[in-house]
Parts: sequence; structure tokens; C-alpha cells
Amino acid sequence: MGYYGEKFAKWSSIIATIGTSILAITATITVTVTLNAWKIDRESSRPYLSLQDSPKIEAKSGLSLEFKFNNVGTHPVVNLASRTLVIEQELENKPLQNDTYYLANEIPQNMASSLLIKFKSYEVDNSEPDVSPYYIVLHLEYTDPFINQKYQQTLYYRWDGIAGNEVQPIVHVEVREKESILNYLKKQKIKIQT
Repeated sequence: MGYYGEKFAKWSSIIATIGTSILAITATITVTVTLNAWKIDRESSRPYLSLQDSPKIEAKSGLSLEFKFNNVGTHPVVNLASRTLVIEQELENKPLQNDTYYLANEIPQNMASSLLIKFKSYEVDNSEPDVSPYYIVLHLEYTDPFINQKYQQTLYYRWDGIAGNEVQPIVHVEVREKESILNYLKKQKIKIQT
């Protein structure tokens, strides 16, 4: 092989190495983009519980609050655990209620499920014209059965009680109220997770 033959072989080898490197980099980028697209698609298909209607307050035979959730995600919700804390608005005493409920059935897409908080008469006397205001913390934990991924949601509400025999609505708390609730939970050594 002559001088030009050796140079040609050397350059051919360099070009082949560069081409192989470019193909390897392209393959890596393709895999990365595909994995990211798969993760985005997976997250967009996840189950997600959304409050379907404004919470309903029933004060006829005792006092109860009903929260109706709808699975607006594509995948079903399974193993739903809900932790409910009802706290006087002064944030001084122990929670009025601190209950955990477990739902056995799955909640498919666009299906609703209710959470009912029923007060005992010694907790809240709704025969009085005025009932103190409360904070309500709902912590939801559930699983996506398709990918076995667990999700959590914590919702913070304020119920202004009953004023002059008028049942007040349940509303979302403001940021400063949420901070006060979180400080209260920390002070009381209450962990939200079920």
C-alpha cells in the first residue's frame, strides 16, 4: 500500500469513528427524548382527585359535611386513604376530629366518591344559633395501579360555622391561614400523612 493508500485508510477510519460517534449520540438523544415523553404521558394519565362540587353542609339531624371528589385522571384510583382533621379556628386545642378512612373500591376515571364528616352532638351543637368556625384539613393518599405509583394531595378549607342560624359555606384557606395551620400541626406534633 502506498503513501496515498495509507492516508486514505487513516482518514476512512477517522470518518467511520466520527460517524459511529454521531450515531451513538443520536441514539442517546432519541432514548432520552422518548423517556421524557413517556414520563410526561404517564403523568398526564395519572389519577387525580378533584373536588366535584362545593362541599355540602347538612344541619338537620346533627351536623355533617360532605366532600364529593371526582377522579379527573385517566387511570383509576386504588387504595384511597383519607385523613381528616377538624381544628377550631383559634388553633389552640387538640383537633376536634382526627380520623383516617380507607376506601376498598377503586375509583375509575370520571367516577365520584364522597367523604362524609359527621359531628357528634358533644363536638358541635348545631341547635345553637352560632357555631364556632373551623379549619378542615383533608389529606388524600392513593395509588395508580397501572404503574404502582403513590400520590398525595392535601387540601385546606375554612368553614365559618353557623352565624345567626345561617350555615356558612366552606371555602379554601388563604396562604397565611395555611401557614398558621402548618405551624399549629408542627406545634401539636401531628403528621398529616396516613
